[in-house]
Amino acid sequence: MPRHSNAPIRALRSLVFIFAAVLLATINVGAGAARAQGNAPAADAALTADRTKSDALTPDQRAQAQRLFELAFELLQSGDLESARLGFDRGLAIDPANAMANFYLAGTLLRQGNRDRARILYNKVIALDPKAAIALQAEVALKTLAGSSPQTAPAQADATPAPLSPAREQALRAKESFKECADCPEMVVMPAGSFTMGAPDDEWGRKNDEQPMHQVTFSRPFAVGKFAVTFGEWDACAADGGCNGYRPPDNGWGRGRQPVIFVSWNDAKNYLAWLSRKTGKTYRLLSESEREYVTRAGTSTAFWWGAQLSAELANYNGNYAFKEGPKGPFRGRTMPVESFAPNPWGLYQVHGNVAEWIEDCIPTESYAGAPSDGSPWVSGRCDIRILRGGSWDEIPAFVRAAAELPFATTHSAFVSRGTFPVRGARSREAANAAMSEAQVRSVGSYGTQIGLAEDLALVQRANRSVKAL
Repeated sequence: MPRHSNAPIRALRSLVFIFAAVLLATINVGAGAARAQGNAPAADAALTADRTKSDALTPDQRAQAQRLFELAFELLQSGDLESARLGFDRGLAIDPANAMANFYLAGTLLRQGNRDRARILYNKVIALDPKAAIALQAEVALKTLAGSSPQTAPAQADATPAPLSPAREQALRAKESFKECADCPEMVVMPAGSFTMGAPDDEWGRKNDEQPMHQVTFSRPFAVGKFAVTFGEWDACAADGGCNGYRPPDNGWGRGRQPVIFVSWNDAKNYLAWLSRKTGKTYRLLSESEREYVTRAGTSTAFWWGAQLSAELANYNGNYAFKEGPKGPFRGRTMPVESFAPNPWGLYQVHGNVAEWIEDCIPTESYAGAPSDGSPWVSGRCDIRILRGGSWDEIPAFVRAAAELPFATTHSAFVSRGTFPVRGARSREAANAAMSEAQVRSVGSYGTQIGLAEDLALVQRANRSVKAL
């Protein structure tokens, strides 16, 4: 028989599978769609039907759905969005009230551009259990959707990114984003303002070196990397003759939009030097106070979303609980930089995934005498620098907004402690030197915050070159 004789059968199976996937998708959105359209009785009835079906599952059916969800999640991590969508839909046809699967399907659809169905599913997640941690993240995702528009393209989206002119920099407003070269990290403008740095006595997991709490004021806006620096961005640096040609290993987790890992503080500085040469601007690491300021984003709780932590909100070692909160799952690896919702100022993964290098040295055992103007602490033991944010295998206490972890500047491969990344910053540069600094987030097996600034007085005082917004 000819080898191609089964092609019609395979094609028919494919068509049946596609039709089934469309049908399953239509069934799955019922409760959320009715609620989104304001039909509360229909939404409640659909939700009750979903719960009833899920509650009646046999152990074998529940295991089958779980296998589909796990496969879909792996496909999502690999970047195969369409296969991940089909996997989640097939699993939800069996277990339609699984809030976690509905949430990740919504995120998959959002990345595919299907905002309407994503919104429907986020509403369904909230309705399934309004008090659950996953419902909180669904609320954050809905607020993010409401505050953005598919028709609103970022500046320079239709043009080749280029270093900003003084006029363009002056026109930037808080939460606006920009890129200064095709391979440069995307930056988000942070507002000027003040905050209270450190942790209160009653915060779970607090350490003595997070006190005394003190006021820090940022007189100028500055920009910070929207994401931790990715492997794709780092590899572009190495290919262009920067970063000393160093291409860090990815631990088998992939490159592209994965956060770069196995990068020391010194490596991160090399990356920033390349960005500075590439753009003609000055990129630098964030100071410790800047990192906490942008993490909190106007909030004062242990995490930007509130006082509790769950693995549905960040990537950390879910084998351990924060206070009385839930455990797990422990993912055991980094996740793509777009995972989870951004904080109120538009920054992703400021808690967990990869801990980030910052500029500050280790001066004392407390914040006594710490700078109050946002500049880094550049005295003391400068062979030891600070990591912020916590990583994929850190215990919950290290993921808090106020938590810090000192580490040697040459260290990059302490795998049991996670992966050091980079996030950058850049200050505004205007015709009259009015711009403040923009920072890039850190890179590495632990991470680095990178920043650029051009507030000349600050540069001279802190003996560093930065650029202010």
